[in-house]
Amino acid sequence: MSVPVPEDIRAEAHKLRAMLEDNVPSYAATRREVSMAPDESAHLRAFWGVVGWCPFFGSWIGDPELSRAPAQAERSMKEWRSWGGAFRLTLDDLPRRFRLAQLDHQGVGFSITDESASDVADPPLLAVSADEGTITPHAPSYLRFVGTSLLMAAVQGWYSTTVMCRPGVLDLPGSVHPFPLLAPGVVALSDALWVLPTHSLFESPGTTFVHSRYEALLEWLANTVALEAVRIPRLPGRVTRLEGTSLAQVDAAIPERRVLEGIEPGSAYRVGALDGVQVLVRSSASGLIELAHNARFADAVQRSLSARGLLKP
Repeated sequence: MSVPVPEDIRAEAHKLRAMLEDNVPSYAATRREVSMAPDESAHLRAFWGVVGWCPFFGSWIGDPELSRAPAQAERSMKEWRSWGGAFRLTLDDLPRRFRLAQLDHQGVGFSITDESASDVADPPLLAVSADEGTITPHAPSYLRFVGTSLLMAAVQGWYSTTVMCRPGVLDLPGSVHPFPLLAPGVVALSDALWVLPTHSLFESPGTTFVHSRYEALLEWLANTVALEAVRIPRLPGRVTRLEGTSLAQVDAAIPERRVLEGIEPGSAYRVGALDGVQVLVRSSASGLIELAHNARFADAVQRSLSARGLLKP
């Protein structure tokens, strides 16, 4: 893999900015430029020059301006020293030049970049522990940390569903890495269905599927031929228990359906349309059958279920 140049970072930053503009209403209204000196990393200047800063980011990452970092770090460390425990660190113990990557919100610690070397393009992260009073390596890439964090922030308003699947998402055709430099752990299964890493520091996808449309997940389940089995611990959307109903009755009500094996023993899933409304059905080893759908169509689904005798009065 070729070494990324600032133009590569800038291109992905523009894609990230577009996602923030589309999904975070306050972003465009409160965005400000980030003040950076010419001697700072060209890669970081490329990223922050495009993305900028807005107060919404503060819940996810630290303010990127170098000039703000010492006072913010000292504010936390002064409090920790006052506890009378193991913490004795001061600003003199931190790198000569650093910026805050992640703020301390619960008295646990914070992470900073190490930009002591003047030629570092993408600085590593150090963790400052409040309890231990130590400074330890935290992550190799500041850009991947902030890029992944802000991407996860951009999609926090999407539907979120935990899905385990066999094969794994990286082994399924059609999966792509939309941000290979800034968020390598994020996988897109379609324009509206993405898989996030378990943590913004991780570089492989986890089990959190986010979808901008409810139906995007069901469409993927129905149309991904290579998908063999799934486990969805909590069905998305509105869920109705079909008490006293057999799976044969459900299959008769949804004649055009995709049947998926369940990863958990004795379970199975069906994906299809009930009178034009896309639904996801799970049957468990206990015999429980549940049907999930977009909550917007709750009335129509209830009528369809009642008409077929699948919903008991």
